[in-house]
Amino acid sequence: MLSPTVVRPTVVFRPTVVIGLGGTGYEVVLKLKKRFIDVYGSVPEVIRFISIDTTENIQEREKSPDGTKVFLEPNELYAISVANPLPLTRNDHIAEWWPRDISAASLISGAGQIRARGRLALFARVGDIKGLIAQAINAVREIRTSKQAFSDNFQVSSRDGVEVFIVGSLAGGTGSGTFLDVAFLTREHLNNFSNITGVFVLPRVFANIPQTHLVKSNAYGALKEIEHFWGLSPSNSIEIDYGVAKIKADRPPFDAVFLIDGVNKNGTVVGRPDDLQNLVADGLYIQIGSQIGLDAANVADNIRAYLATGEKVRGRNINYCSFGFATLTLPVQQYERMKLEDAQSLLKNELIASTPIIDLESDIARFLEDCKLADVSTILNALTESDRGGQIKPEFRIGEIRHDRTALATIKELYKRQLDQFEQRTAQELGLSFYRLEQAASAAIATWWERSLNRPNGLAYALQFLSKLSQKLDELQQSVQHKSQEAKTSFNTLKLEPQEEKIKEAAETWFSNKNTIQTACQRYKERADQKWKTYLHWKRCDKAAELYGVLRARLEEIQEKCQRLQSNLDKVYRDFEQSYHEVSRQGNNDNPFIHTIQRINLQSKRPKVTGEDFIRWYREQSQTLTNWSEKKAEDVKNEILKFIDEAYYPLTSMTVEQVLADTNPEDAGQDLQQLGKLAVPLWQYEESEIPIAQQHLITEFYYYGVESNNTVFSNPPLSSRLPKGNNNPSFVPTGEPHKVMLFRVEVGVPLFAFNGMRDMELAYVDPNKVFKHLHRNWTNLANLIPSEDDGGALRWFALALAPERYKLIVNHSKKYFVSTEQAKRLEGGVLPLGSDRKSAFKTFKSNLPLVKEIAHKVELITHEDQDKAKFTLQNYINHLNQVLKGGKVDSQIQEQVEMEIQEIEAYLEDLDVII
Repeated sequence: MLSPTVVRPTVVFRPTVVIGLGGTGYEVVLKLKKRFIDVYGSVPEVIRFISIDTTENIQEREKSPDGTKVFLEPNELYAISVANPLPLTRNDHIAEWWPRDISAASLISGAGQIRARGRLALFARVGDIKGLIAQAINAVREIRTSKQAFSDNFQVSSRDGVEVFIVGSLAGGTGSGTFLDVAFLTREHLNNFSNITGVFVLPRVFANIPQTHLVKSNAYGALKEIEHFWGLSPSNSIEIDYGVAKIKADRPPFDAVFLIDGVNKNGTVVGRPDDLQNLVADGLYIQIGSQIGLDAANVADNIRAYLATGEKVRGRNINYCSFGFATLTLPVQQYERMKLEDAQSLLKNELIASTPIIDLESDIARFLEDCKLADVSTILNALTESDRGGQIKPEFRIGEIRHDRTALATIKELYKRQLDQFEQRTAQELGLSFYRLEQAASAAIATWWERSLNRPNGLAYALQFLSKLSQKLDELQQSVQHKSQEAKTSFNTLKLEPQEEKIKEAAETWFSNKNTIQTACQRYKERADQKWKTYLHWKRCDKAAELYGVLRARLEEIQEKCQRLQSNLDKVYRDFEQSYHEVSRQGNNDNPFIHTIQRINLQSKRPKVTGEDFIRWYREQSQTLTNWSEKKAEDVKNEILKFIDEAYYPLTSMTVEQVLADTNPEDAGQDLQQLGKLAVPLWQYEESEIPIAQQHLITEFYYYGVESNNTVFSNPPLSSRLPKGNNNPSFVPTGEPHKVMLFRVEVGVPLFAFNGMRDMELAYVDPNKVFKHLHRNWTNLANLIPSEDDGGALRWFALALAPERYKLIVNHSKKYFVSTEQAKRLEGGVLPLGSDRKSAFKTFKSNLPLVKEIAHKVELITHEDQDKAKFTLQNYINHLNQVLKGGKVDSQIQEQVEMEIQEIEAYLEDLDVII
């Protein structure tokens, strides 16, 4: 039988720290840790996990395939609970941002969906958290620096930098209240080659959970902050005072942000938070392992490079991503069900079944005959068998005794001396014979047990045999004990005193006769011989009874072992039943993001598992089933499973790639296309909200998790049938032969296009909702949804504001005016629009004739001399960008100016100008 040998691919990891925030972050980190343990047996030292929460979470556990409990270690968990946070709000560095209308209640059982309370808890423990993050980053960085290789299957990337993933939900109080500060604190310890990737769950999946009325407003407030802080730069920085330290933030908190919704682009709903957390963990697992070679770029590198242009859509950033994750798999759960079915069948029908035994009495009689235990007389004779052959014959020797008055004293002295010797010799010889018989019988019993147990259903046979044999030995013991008692009675009845009197009489007569004395002495000897013979019989009966007793005790020991083994096998059978139900239940919980290849004829490839095969296999391991009596049930179970695993190896050793490679390319292509359809990103957006000219900014990256770098998908015919985006897909070695995973990243969608964003905005502006931001001065941050632009009014407004050749709208004395035919009768021929840029545009776009008039004038000016127009407009764009970089423009005005810049750039592109 083939022995399965698992060969893991050599994977190159970049030093990585994963920080989970709040309940969602904790669950994702735990599930992610389980993924690494499932595949590699442990978490590589170059990867560290941290979970931060405002509640003392009851430590949950995940189970790995072998049943091992997976949990976060104490150094991976940090609770930022605060019993009395009110005094903290009086500190200046907290008072400057703490919202005045929020209660500073206890922070022990969570932040209660209040974002600012989550931030307050972080500020209370900021020194510890800062140290915790620094320690984790330094630990993984030192491993890379020292080029440490802690396993043949792990290598550390030579690329500089550390990957940090911050994971949580934007809907609650802890994750949504701490994610920005954790990012800013983390950035302090990273160089420019490092990446911080945010992975945040949107509120939809929590909508139906009780006491989640703030999830939408929280998420909208958090997203406004993320959107705003993309604008951080050395010339536009902020300073955050944490009390223990001040941090200057001059870079965006994140290099990439993944937003994960409870519905994907195809409308497939992920209804349970646990299911969504599993998908996030799967996506993170692929990202962390996506460093394919020493010089390869990973997901964050690719996204950062793609977004480096800094392009915006309607004044909004497009630095947002989502991902879909799906798995193409062989029917591994069906493998497990089949294996557990066969394990149960092996136990129930081949190892512990009670089958009728027709010739049990004959078997016992034969065994007793073979062991010479069936006939008591045989045992008795064996006990008194002489070394020289024949039976031991006890004899009282009187020798050349003088037949006179001294005869009685002499013969009594001889008897006493020889009796001591006879008793000692009898005890010694019976002892030696007993030992010999006991060893032979015990060896026979052991041989019988070995032979009986190591056969199909031998345990049930052994238990019945032992029970009957023990009864038979008990009968034989009682029989010989009865004989012993009779012999003892006979021995005590045989008295020497009458013979002594005869000798005395013969010796003391007046005229003593030697012949009379000699005859009396001979009668004494005969009576002594008879007494010793009875003694010998008595003692050998005792020894025979003792032998039967010892053998019965030996049988009882074996019976106890068999019963212990029976109990263990019953427990193993129940474990198999439970495992089977668990696997079946998992199989019935259809995961919509898993596609199983169904073309394998499992029954034709299913091995035949028999008890004889198992026993033969077990003997080949130089073992006997009798060893099970000394083993724990768990060890017995593992040995049975090892046999089943080896029996199934020809089936389970098939890989997804082998099956696809051996399949008709068209059929394989259908499976791969289905994988692509399932792995659609977990978000929905309205493409119509994005100007047609900028819809091309949305792109996708495909990352395939394959068994090893040597994948069949790199070459035809499968390479051409593999779903892919605009770029060639990347292949990530995972070491999992039964799965091909697709991690499909979509990037470039502005927040205002998100499905559900308007609902979040409505919840955000609801005056009955508690304060939604982390700083009381952040309410004036730009809205995520830009104002509507009817009829292209913004383009003509922006162009009319351009200087020199255009200058159709001017800002004079902090008021905006437009030169128009509509103002002929007004003083100066100009029409006032508003006191600021936003109000001016609002007035402008509401006057459709004015918009058409200005559009006509702009076109005339442009086409009068396109080169000069282009030059003027490009200089104007540069001027506006310089003003924005100064950081002195109100966020509401900045939003509009950014949109104006985009409209002017689009106008220049329409003129077929590349600048």
